[in-house]
Amino acid sequence: MAAEGPYVMVTLVQTKGSAPRTAGTKMLVSDNVQHGTVGGGKLEYMLTEQARKFLGQEGAEYQFQHYALGPLLEQCCGGSVTVLLEKIEPGAAFLMEKRQAFLKTKFEGGNIHKSWCEYYAREPVFFQDSAGDRFEGEPSAAAVMLEQVARQPHKLIMFGAGHVGRAVATALAPLPFDVTWVDSRADEFPESTPANHTLQICEDYTPFIEHAPAGTLYLVFTHSHQLDYDVIAKILARGDAAYCGMIGSKTKRARFENRMLKERVITEADLPGFTCPIGIAGVVGKEPEVIAASVAAQLLKVADEVQKNNDAPEINSELNPGINRE
Repeated sequence: MAAEGPYVMVTLVQTKGSAPRTAGTKMLVSDNVQHGTVGGGKLEYMLTEQARKFLGQEGAEYQFQHYALGPLLEQCCGGSVTVLLEKIEPGAAFLMEKRQAFLKTKFEGGNIHKSWCEYYAREPVFFQDSAGDRFEGEPSAAAVMLEQVARQPHKLIMFGAGHVGRAVATALAPLPFDVTWVDSRADEFPESTPANHTLQICEDYTPFIEHAPAGTLYLVFTHSHQLDYDVIAKILARGDAAYCGMIGSKTKRARFENRMLKERVITEADLPGFTCPIGIAGVVGKEPEVIAASVAAQLLKVADEVQKNNDAPEINSELNPGINRE
């Protein structure tokens, strides 16, 4: 902001029908720079124009706009979006902290006031009226917007820093995963690693499995089939992995399954929790980068299912005093 000047933050606050992005999506627009995207196309072009026009206007800090995604915008989505434009000036006090909570925005007298609240709901963005009741339709100046700005990233433990491990790490770098990356060979790790990866160089992999929280995702591609087996057997014996994937062929999987059943590490009921080969169906390339793209897509699909199952039900603050506290 110091280099680029003031922005308008563009937020999709409500979507109905088909829309290019979901409610909660944001982009920043200055006089000559744009960060992020709300879906591209004519809608984004018009919103960028409107944001720059609003940036040059005196007065209100915010405004709402409504767009039907039809012939006027040359978009055939068929839905509609309500958009919030907010001015953000250099030096303005703005809540940048990331936490698993909701950001509460009050619209009063042309001004915006933000604070955190611990209110849980399935929707990423919703509005309350002055009485605290949720409402549908056009937001008003008396509204309070509750916006989910951060979710816990999905816990993933990755064993192996070979060619495939390095490619997967690159693929996961921009995605919502908290990755613990384990290998005994320090020289296999790249010189620079993604910010969402924590490196662990050690000979004994067991503690990472024993102390992992329930619902962890695991990826296994070590340099040794015996080590692969030891790790997989320990993960499946826990019985609470959200995903347990190992690189390998159907033959390798069959051998591992037979051995684990024979050694009574697992039962037949545990076998569906074992993914091998890894990656989405239909992608057959064996290049590390191809495997990484396929595995990243599979992990996103699994993580989305986990998130749907784990989303907290809405908590009514009137029935739970103190939960909706600033």
